[in-house]
Amino acid sequence: MRMISLQSGSNGNCIFVESCGVRLLLDAGLTGDATAKRLAKFGIDVCSIDGVLISHDHVDHVNCAGVLHRKFRLPIWITLKTYERAASQHRLGKFGDLNFFKSGERIIFNNIVVETIPTAHDAVDGVCFVVDDGLSRLGVMMDLGRTKSIASVGQKNYSDSKEELFGVAGGIDLVGSRQRFFSGFDDAGRFSSFVEDYYERVISTLDGLLIESNFDVEMLSVGRYSPQLQSRIRGRGGHLSNLESAKLIEVSGKKLRWACLGHISKENNTHDIVLDTHREILGKNFYLSIASRYDTSEVLEL
Repeated sequence: MRMISLQSGSNGNCIFVESCGVRLLLDAGLTGDATAKRLAKFGIDVCSIDGVLISHDHVDHVNCAGVLHRKFRLPIWITLKTYERAASQHRLGKFGDLNFFKSGERIIFNNIVVETIPTAHDAVDGVCFVVDDGLSRLGVMMDLGRTKSIASVGQKNYSDSKEELFGVAGGIDLVGSRQRFFSGFDDAGRFSSFVEDYYERVISTLDGLLIESNFDVEMLSVGRYSPQLQSRIRGRGGHLSNLESAKLIEVSGKKLRWACLGHISKENNTHDIVLDTHREILGKNFYLSIASRYDTSEVLEL
C-alpha cells in the first residue's frame, strides 16, 4: 500500500491511496487540473482513479468533487447527508450517479476494504477513513473533533509540568480491542455510539497514519483569530492540536510504522513546531512526515 498527500490544509485536501491495483482519492479539495498535475508527478493518470471518497461537507474537502466527476468521469462516494449539505452550500455542479454510503459502513473495492469512521467534527455527517488491504491498515484521520480523553490532554498550557500535563502514569488510558477490524462497529457494520477512547481504539489497529496536527496552543491563543473562532477550533467539533495528535500516537500507535502530520494551520502552526512537539513526545526514532498545504508529500509505503 502507498499513500501520497496531494495537499492537506484549509486551502484544500486530497489524499491518494493505492493497493492491490485499486487507486482511490480521499477528499476532493483540489481543482481538477491541480489534482491531475500532482498525480502525474508520480506517473499516475487521474483517469485511472477507481473512486473518490468524501469525508464531510466542508469546502476544503468537497469543493471539486463535481469537477473530478464530470471532467475525468470519476465515481464519487459520499453520504446522503453530506451531499445534501454540500450541494446547498457550495457550487458543486451537476452529478450523474452518486454512490451513497452510510457513515460507519465498510466500502469494498475488490481486495480493498475502506472503513468509514464517524467523527466528532462539526460537519453534518463526517467520517474519516481506514484503508485495509488484508496486509496493512492505513488511517486517514483528519477533521476529527474530540473525545473526552483527547480534550483532557489538550486544554492545558505548554508551561505546565510534564506530570501535571500528562499525568504521572502517562496520560490517556487505552481500553479496547486489538482485533483487526475496529471494535466500535456493530454487527451491521455501523458504529453505535461514541466512547471516551474512540480514536485511540481506531489508531491501535493501524500500521500507518495520516492525522491532523492543526494548531499550536500558544500560537492560537495569542494569534489574530477571534475568541469565537478560537473556541470553535479548540471545541468538541474542532481540530486537534500538535500536543493532542502526538499524545494519541504515543498512547495508541504501538503498531505504527510511520505517521504523517497534516491539516497544519497557516496562522497558528509551523512545520518546525509540529515536528518538534511530536519528536519530544515520540522520540527521534519514530518516523514522521509532513503533509504540506501547498504541495505533495513524499510517497509513504506499507
